[in-house]
Amino acid sequence: MSLTRDGRVSVKPFASVPSLPVANLPSIQRAQASVSNLSSPRGVEGGVDLVEGCLVTKIIKYTHQLTHWVNAVRNEDPEPVEDLFEEVLRVTPAVFTLDQPCNLAFLESFVHTALDLYAFIAITASLSTLNDLIEMVQSDNDHRQLVMDDKGIDIRRSLNFDIPSFTNPEYELVALHPEHFLPLGNMLTVYDPGTAIYKHYVVATDRYIRESPHPSSPRLPAFHHVSEDRDPMDRLNVFLVIINAEIKFRRYFAMVQPTTPLPVDVINLMHRTINLVDLLYWQPAPKKGSRVAMVVAKRLAGRRKNPPCASRPDPAKTIESGSSEENMMEDDQEMQIPSDFHTGSSRRSRLRWLADVDLETRIAYGRALMSGHDREYDPALFEDAIPINDPHLYSEKTTIEAWQQGVSFKG
Repeated sequence: MSLTRDGRVSVKPFASVPSLPVANLPSIQRAQASVSNLSSPRGVEGGVDLVEGCLVTKIIKYTHQLTHWVNAVRNEDPEPVEDLFEEVLRVTPAVFTLDQPCNLAFLESFVHTALDLYAFIAITASLSTLNDLIEMVQSDNDHRQLVMDDKGIDIRRSLNFDIPSFTNPEYELVALHPEHFLPLGNMLTVYDPGTAIYKHYVVATDRYIRESPHPSSPRLPAFHHVSEDRDPMDRLNVFLVIINAEIKFRRYFAMVQPTTPLPVDVINLMHRTINLVDLLYWQPAPKKGSRVAMVVAKRLAGRRKNPPCASRPDPAKTIESGSSEENMMEDDQEMQIPSDFHTGSSRRSRLRWLADVDLETRIAYGRALMSGHDREYDPALFEDAIPINDPHLYSEKTTIEAWQQGVSFKG
């Protein structure tokens, strides 16, 4: 953005650039007059070193974006999200905040935009990693159900954070809209630090990301996060990455599906991701009609008989799940919540409410906390470039026409 200063065109001060010894790059220092307006250095950000490179491409760039895998909706209080993970899902091995390194990783700018803004892609665990994690979580759920049936107690989740599928998980990039992610003439470049070899990937005719458009060419392989320099508890948490992907997958399946579907094994990977997240949100419940069920019912009735005024449900206060897309699909349902649900004093009632609601409501609540509205496209941007019939990405025609009425073009 250009401004005027002392009668001359000016721009905001440029940022100083830290050195990157691994790439033999010296620092770039700016004039002293610019110091007061410098942006943050990009060497180490949020406890994450830029030398890790992009999670997907392994390329190191100063222009990378630091990604939060789970986050609160913009301008909303992060505490309910942090409570959800620390007290309900319990998939982090320590006290959790959104800005901890285990929730952060660098992505190339265009990869970050494709993932976070347009959901052209998602990143989830590989099928083998998902299967290992599903087995671990299912075993823990079975144990919790046994304790509930025996004693009427919901014990806390207890996962083994030492298994290889957690300490060194394998990830895959899922192209939900591959032709939009890499339009004609575009490619994804991946660097192998071990061999110093670059490989380029494009959208193949079978909708996989491959080394060439031909269906027989090698596919984009699974990958690991370069995190050897992080403390064990600071390494990227695979569950947070998976939960990010699950939100995108649920929205995708609720859309009008494209004429040419995604490959079968990609769809299977998406379903396994959703299966794992369902297991994470699951909570034990006593069997209907059992002695334990009656004891638990009495306990809940006593808790609800005379709740404090601040924690009584207010019919006017509801929370809807996440995005405009979700509102069109499953989010006609609204969840009644305590009227002070998002205040500091309501933390206990919030956690009790989460413990009492059914699985679908709990999942919808989690997505609502972490999901903002998706940005909409003008179909004219891609009408000549994209051969796949993928109309559900675009805004309604009336929406575009209304938008165009308020736009003026100056050439």
